[in-house]
Amino acid sequence: MIQGLVRLVLVALLVTRGLVQPCRLDAQLAPSTPFGEALRRIVASNRHAAQRWPQLSDVTVDLRTAYTANGWTPLWTQGGRPTSSALATIAQLNRIDARGLDPSDYDVERLSELVRTLVAGAAFSTEAAAVEFDVMVSTAALRSLRSLQYGRVSARVAHADLRFAHEPWDAVAALRELATSADAAQQFAAAEPPYQHYRLLVDALARYRALATDTVQLRLALQDTMRKRGSPESMSTLQRRLEARVVQITTTLERWRWLPHRFAVPPIIVNIPAFELFAFRSANERDVLRMNVVVGKAYNHKTPVFSGAVQYLIFSPYWDVPPSITRKEVLPKARKNIDYLTRNEFEIVGSNEQVMATTYAALDAVSAGRARIRQRPGAQNALGGVKFIFPNEFNVYMHDTPAQALFGEVRRDFSHGCIRLSRPAELAALLLRDQAGWDSTHIAADMHRTTPLQVRLTAPVPVHMVYATVVARDDGSVAFHNDIYGHDRRLRSLLKDGYPYPAPDRRP
Repeated sequence: MIQGLVRLVLVALLVTRGLVQPCRLDAQLAPSTPFGEALRRIVASNRHAAQRWPQLSDVTVDLRTAYTANGWTPLWTQGGRPTSSALATIAQLNRIDARGLDPSDYDVERLSELVRTLVAGAAFSTEAAAVEFDVMVSTAALRSLRSLQYGRVSARVAHADLRFAHEPWDAVAALRELATSADAAQQFAAAEPPYQHYRLLVDALARYRALATDTVQLRLALQDTMRKRGSPESMSTLQRRLEARVVQITTTLERWRWLPHRFAVPPIIVNIPAFELFAFRSANERDVLRMNVVVGKAYNHKTPVFSGAVQYLIFSPYWDVPPSITRKEVLPKARKNIDYLTRNEFEIVGSNEQVMATTYAALDAVSAGRARIRQRPGAQNALGGVKFIFPNEFNVYMHDTPAQALFGEVRRDFSHGCIRLSRPAELAALLLRDQAGWDSTHIAADMHRTTPLQVRLTAPVPVHMVYATVVARDDGSVAFHNDIYGHDRRLRSLLKDGYPYPAPDRRP
């Protein structure tokens, strides 16, 4: 292995200095043994028929790089026998379901069978079996580590506008480290998201899996369900419901893997199906501001799943009524009775930004696109006392609202797509905490101005619209939320396709 590394470094230096052309690299490091030649043929073909998911296009480049660096010699066997690192890696793959992944995706049964055929430490009976073993372990390791690091399905495939800036991750270095490591468990754990919420979901997954397969616990749960609901339920029905919860948890774990593993600035996260916002006050995940929110209607005003960054706040904002709401809601009411505009603090603004007289002629100008309608700051303003701007193509933002009663509803998809906040003043205080003078009194006063005031943050704060239908808490409780937009259903459909999953530029 050391010899292979020396050769790789030497050739890399020659290429860098222009003494060797990149096209000659493979020739100089070409396999010189039957094992290496068989290995190269599999990698070059992009296919390994022995695996459950035989198409290797997602790992071919990494396999070629890793084996070239190793001189096309085995990564996982020595003297024709599996190394201790190989056995430890297979043991981790056997337990990958605890992390929300499917062991069969990584050929665990076939790998275990190959290991079992080695009697009393004997070597593989054929070179073909040894090659098969090495490729399968490398492919399984690459796929499982990358799945834990980034998720199986790309965030951009599931949600075209959800793009996270991930820190670099060297898949080949991770593979080689795993192949030489005495602690495979640590290597797999290091690839996982570092969040407490993710770990709580992993714990919840273990509990729900155990409950779904434990007859005694099922009976106790059945009795508890009947006591609470007062209606009979069969054991099989309860078991199916628990199995569905397990799938829901694994789907949510996939979404957590999309998030960057480190944040330069603690983010704001809006969990759409949970109707909840949480903002980190510090790097400590338990130091969190939580509040109920209202999101876009499921029928025709879905809040998009995407990422942005809050750049500024506007206290006592105008509400510029969106063209669709103007056309469908405000104009019809104003044409029936033009006093509707005055009663609701609306005004008509011309193309020169001057306020026009409220007349039917002005309404015609609005219909023709020569004017627009906005609502003045005040108690009736739909945006309340403050809005939070993170520029985006959807014109979505977070804001206060006079319709406070909606926060008491269990299901809170009532908006046209923007996020209504139950405690906006607290979020404003959190975002402005590093700017002098912005205490609660100052914020409250500016939320009741008669004219807007824009305040820019000293640095943008990330905001992520996410879609997690399961939330696990520190106290052991688990909240399951409805798939209100059908996004989980689509993600599960994508996951059924298996490896290689579509890349962002080949979205289905």
